[in-house]
This record gives sequence, C-alpha cells and structure tokens, in this order.
Amino acid sequence: MEKYFLAKIAADEEKAESYLREKGILKTFTECPYCGNEHFGKVRRNSYKCYRCKREWSPRKGSILENSKVIFSKFLLVLKLFELEVSVLKASKESKLAYRTTYRLYELIREKIYQETTKVGKLSGEVEMDESYFGGRRKGKRGRGAANKIPVFGILERNGKVKVEVVKDVKAETLLRETIKKVKRGSLIYTDKYKSYDGLVMYGFKHERIDHSKRFGNGKVYINGIEGFWSYAKERLMKYHGVSPKTFPLYIKELEFRYNNRDKDLFDVILNLFRVE
Repeated sequence: MEKYFLAKIAADEEKAESYLREKGILKTFTECPYCGNEHFGKVRRNSYKCYRCKREWSPRKGSILENSKVIFSKFLLVLKLFELEVSVLKASKESKLAYRTTYRLYELIREKIYQETTKVGKLSGEVEMDESYFGGRRKGKRGRGAANKIPVFGILERNGKVKVEVVKDVKAETLLRETIKKVKRGSLIYTDKYKSYDGLVMYGFKHERIDHSKRFGNGKVYINGIEGFWSYAKERLMKYHGVSPKTFPLYIKELEFRYNNRDKDLFDVILNLFRVE
C-alpha cells in the first residue's frame, strides 16, 4: 500500500471501513446473520438491525476484529508499522494505542502468519538443508549441542521458498521426519557432512554433501542459500534482545514468511491473511 493512500485512510474511519470491506476483511452482509432475513438496515453508524428478528450486529461480525475495540484506521496503521518492523513500543506511540493493545495486535498478526506458514506444501527440485541454533547462553559450547539454545531445522528450495521448524533435537529420526513431510521424494538435497543426514538416499532422495572443513562450495554443491537465511534471521532477531522459548516459534515463522515474500507488497500479503472465509 502506498504511504499517501494509507495516510488518507488512517485519517477517515469510514474510508478505512470501506477499504477493509473491499479487501474482504469485513463481511458484506446481504442478509441477517441470525435469521437469514434480507430486510435489514443500518440503525446507527456502527450497527445493523434486522427488521424481522430485531437483532442488531456490528460491521465487525464474523471478522478477525469482531472482539476488538480498535478502530479500523488504527488497525491498518498498526499493520503497516508491523510490516515496517517497528517495535511494539514505538508502534504504540505512533498509533496512540495502549502498549498492551498494540502488543496483542502484533501477536494476532504473528499468529495468523504462523497458521499460514504451517500449511501443507512440499518443496522440490534442488534443495538445501541445515540446522541452526538460536538464543541461550553466549558463553560455552556453540553449534550442535550448544547449551540452552533452540534448534531450528531449515530447508530451502533453490529459486523458491524456505521452510523452517523448531525441533526438539537434530537427531537423524527428527530431521528425516521433517524432510519427508516437507520435501518431495526424488528431490536433490544438499547438506553438510552431519551424520543425521545419512539416511536420505534410503528414503528416496538424491543427496550431495559439502565438507565445510575443506571448502564452502564445489560447483552446485553448497548450502549458501540456507546459511544466508540464518544470517538474515539472526540479524533481525537481535533487535528484540532475547525472545522467550514459548513465543520463539512465532518469531522464526514470521521471518520465514517475510523472507518468502520479500519481493511482494508485504502489507497486502499480510492483510490478505485476515480475509473472511
């Protein structure tokens, strides 16, 4: 969404409501949601009323905003600030909303993104796989087996999307299970020499390895793509100064979503997640 267009909508609540209805975030009612009667009207600015059953309902009914008191223009503004990776604290000041209200809206957006990124869909063709570790103590052992760190398994389709998953460990059984779930059989998989990848061929995948102790790439045998995503994710997570293990899956899936939609209008992509079914 262009900035000047958002500014116009944010200054006019009726325009914001119309925009959300046009985008399918708010329902366009053609009948009473309670009795199905087609004869109803707007009795107040924020209410419809059925002429048969006499019940009233809000334009928010059936939408993601049904139980929210945040006005439509503020919702759009917060969504834009989220797209721009503005912190909750700064977004609450910019939108003039309470911190808790802004935090809850950010949480709602992340939950929607999480639901979208966990939908079934398999990668194929040439695929890179690797694991990385997030959080925990800075001192002590790093990499595989690092204390108090969260292991994340990543799969990147060259010239395609990346999929990441928080895993309990990086044992062969765990990584093979995730690979079978997320990658089509017959795909060519590139990994490093880690032993947990030993069984890939047995499960119907082609497999090439790169030995990082000797070189970082050999022709098409490299995992620079997925390693690039790890750098992208860690750089962005640094600004949060620590994310709790409980909410970490939401943040890492948000970064997967941002990475996969980096060449699109992210505002529209996020807004479309809230379309009424």
